Amino acid sequence: MTPSSPTFGDIRRFLKIDGWRELPPQERGGSRQRHVFFEKVLADGHVLRAKVSHADPKSPTPGRWRQIARHELEAEPDAFWECLRSGEPVPRPAPTEEIQYEHPAWVLRILSRSLHLSDAEISALDPVEAEARARTHWEQR
Repeated sequence: MTPSSPTFGDIRRFLKIDGWRELPPQERGGSRQRHVFFEKVLADGHVLRAKVSHADPKSPTPGRWRQIARHELEAEPDAFWECLRSGEPVPRPAPTEEIQYEHPAWVLRILSRSLHLSDAEISALDPVEAEARARTHWEQR
């Protein structure tokens, strides 16, 4: 049986096994160090970001853990625990077709996840127009 919530140390161990990169403070902005920030770029260009508390022995509440698993790690809890047991990264589906974009990963994330543009719509945008649309959306938030 697995616990309802992992410790922050378990989450940090998962991130290491799954191939995430720890972001240094100067790369993420700000000087406060309340959390450690991580990033992983998937094969399709999708960028995952997570933050983990320094309090390794503590655990998030079960509800918060489900949110972390779903929105930050993008891994099912069962896959998370299997990763910790096996020491193998979480299997994520490979892209079915190779789409080459001229856009940075952060622009792709905004265009696809926030603006809900299709691959065809994103491909039709030139790099300057794509970044302008992403920045406009970001500034409106």
